Amino acid sequence: MIDGLYDKTSKILFSTYGDDFLKYFGEYKKIIRELGTEVHTLYGAHRRLDRLALVDDNTLQNWEFEVKDINDDTLSRIWEYNNLKSAEIGAIMDSFIISFANPDSCKETVEIGRSIVFAPIIKYLQKMGLPKELNTIEDKVNDNKKITVHDELTLIFVTLSVKDSSKEKMLKRVCSVLKKIDYIAEYRRVVIDSLISFQIENFVKTKEEQDKLNEVVGMQMSVEELFVQTEREYVFDSGYDQGIKEGVEKGVEKGVKKGKGEREDEIIMNMLENSADDEFILKVTNCSREHLQELKTKYLASK
Repeated sequence: MIDGLYDKTSKILFSTYGDDFLKYFGEYKKIIRELGTEVHTLYGAHRRLDRLALVDDNTLQNWEFEVKDINDDTLSRIWEYNNLKSAEIGAIMDSFIISFANPDSCKETVEIGRSIVFAPIIKYLQKMGLPKELNTIEDKVNDNKKITVHDELTLIFVTLSVKDSSKEKMLKRVCSVLKKIDYIAEYRRVVIDSLISFQIENFVKTKEEQDKLNEVVGMQMSVEELFVQTEREYVFDSGYDQGIKEGVEKGVEKGVKKGKGEREDEIIMNMLENSADDEFILKVTNCSREHLQELKTKYLASK
């Protein structure tokens, strides 16, 4: 379970805070709805994006949470899944990566084929100055000032931005702040307390210290329970027709009911639109060279 701490915590916070989560990382669009994250690859495999949302300009946003160093394989995988999901739904997709790794060890762009560069927006927790933000939050609380929703998110993310060896000290500081606060909205407080309590169990060394901190942030729900509760797959499945009525543009409606061959052709056309080269398309699809040439002719004729 500890292996999924960063990933599941981020997904829980995304679904709990919604627009405020986006704003925290500098993205000021509004979420219309979360969508199902399942991706069907051209080889029949099932994969998942981390979080997918339709936003108020009718584009899609894919948010990925990466603990390990970002490399060419990471970026190529996200680019491929983006193309598949974008073609399936019929909407433009933007990609965001929240990285918990050392920025100096991460790759930020990857060349796809010979003619396109994929460069998602990457936010590094280690570069956000979260320990300094915690200093400001401590000053606010000591001066009897209310903290903001942004501050609430910092109380969680600051504990994830430091090395394991520093987590106990950081958790104690966060608990000291939370001890003085009683005005966080009820469900958000449950989420914060439970996520902090889970880390206490795993990173605070002595039982005595754990018990002392858990008097402030007793775990009201397990991380696993929170994660299941914040999953939104049913929105994409049973609520898909309603989602179309709520603002998904014609491109979505066009892509709902297509045969496998039609869907693959649309994906390939999307790759051509993004200047992917022939060898790359042949490598990641089941398309024959002859059929690819037909699609290229069709694509060029549409220009």
